[in-house]
Amino acid sequence: MFDIANKKIVDLSRMMDPTDPNHARESQWRRARGTIPPALIPEEQIKVEPYIFISDRCMCEYLTMWSHAGTHLEIAIHSYVHGATEIPEKANYSIGDIPLEDLTGFGYAIDLTFVGIEKREQNTDIISDRLERLFVIGPQVTPADIEEWEKRNNTHIEKGDVVFFHTQLEIPDIPIIPKETCSYLIRRRKIKMIGTDDHTIVYGGMGHMFLHERRLPVVEMLTNLGKIGSQRAYFVVMPLPIKGIGGSPARVFAFVDKIIEEEKGE
Repeated sequence: MFDIANKKIVDLSRMMDPTDPNHARESQWRRARGTIPPALIPEEQIKVEPYIFISDRCMCEYLTMWSHAGTHLEIAIHSYVHGATEIPEKANYSIGDIPLEDLTGFGYAIDLTFVGIEKREQNTDIISDRLERLFVIGPQVTPADIEEWEKRNNTHIEKGDVVFFHTQLEIPDIPIIPKETCSYLIRRRKIKMIGTDDHTIVYGGMGHMFLHERRLPVVEMLTNLGKIGSQRAYFVVMPLPIKGIGGSPARVFAFVDKIIEEEKGE
């Protein structure tokens, strides 16, 4: 039985601060609408306009924000253009359609730092291609790497688990999760949700699309995954329940037995 009373909580969401001028720059907002690659966009895009709600004499706010601002959830329809005349049935699945059961569950925060350190790409043509397409040059994560993580930590990803990835590396030397590994995680390991912190590990383009085609909930811009370590945790993802959209900011947290930083005395 899951005894929540004796668990600690790790917040895996990035704080969005509307007082930061970087969040409201109109030039950056226009960029968020697709004029430059998303990898170059500041992630926290939010604009708040307060006003007085006369009947209650209280302050309210008009909130305008990018659907992928900060820590956010993505789902199938994200990979298709709004207004498209024909969206495949399997992709016509939006944030508001996801059952809560698919957004909670046990799983692991997997640190793949060893992949980036032990498998550095040496082929200059591959490095150049990855840098041009993905802005990173790290090695591709393979199913064997995930199994190696399990072996090193004496644990095992179970059917229906949540799997979040991170490393201790920096751009551009961060690993890439390709389509083949995404397929392995869905078809062989049968995970229910996947996520990354986006700063230290990323999906390849085809991998990203493959996840959406399979209707797998995808979480991006996570933080504090290192505080979980290799222990089994219970994850909760809370997006805004809005139909017809492919992304939503989300509050994400994990219930754990212990917080790793506390053990280190940090």
